[in-house]
Amino acid sequence: MIKAVCFDLDGTLGRYTGDFGALAALLRSELDLHMCDMNSFAELLDSELRRDGALSLAVVLERVLERLEQRPPADLAAIASATVNAYAEDVRAYPGAKELLERLDAAGIKLALLSNGPDDMQKAALHALGLARFFRVVLVSGDRDVAARKPAPRIFSLACAGLQTVPEETLMVGDNLEADVGGALDYGLHAVLIDHAAGGARDAVPEGVGVVGSLEELERLLRQDRVISPGPQGAR
Repeated sequence: MIKAVCFDLDGTLGRYTGDFGALAALLRSELDLHMCDMNSFAELLDSELRRDGALSLAVVLERVLERLEQRPPADLAAIASATVNAYAEDVRAYPGAKELLERLDAAGIKLALLSNGPDDMQKAALHALGLARFFRVVLVSGDRDVAARKPAPRIFSLACAGLQTVPEETLMVGDNLEADVGGALDYGLHAVLIDHAAGGARDAVPEGVGVVGSLEELERLLRQDRVISPGPQGAR
């Protein structure tokens, strides 16, 4: 019986709708890195955003500058903070996200958020979506107390500990076959793959893993499996 559900953020509950290339170009300009061509800067930025361990956008930018043998500007923290805010402003929830979380919450299902990325960017995005209040546990890989990216077992272990559930009673919902589904299965959780773009169609999905194309379809699946059922209102 499922007693808790863990959700990924990017590509699952919400998505970035802005132009990340333009955001990166602005960062390159504000850091005065005109000697580094845009493609090289974008590759460096992307690789540092995907690092393991404690991570904020300011740390990401410091590491990019270090790799380019450039000194950080005095206003690096302000540049990072403004970029985080600009990023969060362009994050939008997928249709049905709030409604699904409300119904799970009302049914007494405990909820966790498991997201890879810099701590400040992911938490700013979550709060911009207005969904933070639904989660008993929020685990971002860049948080110094987490410092592990999915599919690492540590982040799933922390989720179960925070939710006070065992893996067999816990479901992971995410859009990444390796990080979300594979990591969850390896730790003993159940898993559902959500594929908004392809409408739920995906090859090479492990046997026993549900595949859905929207949060509305996920809700139907959870009702079918009696995960969402009448329960105490507001129970957590």
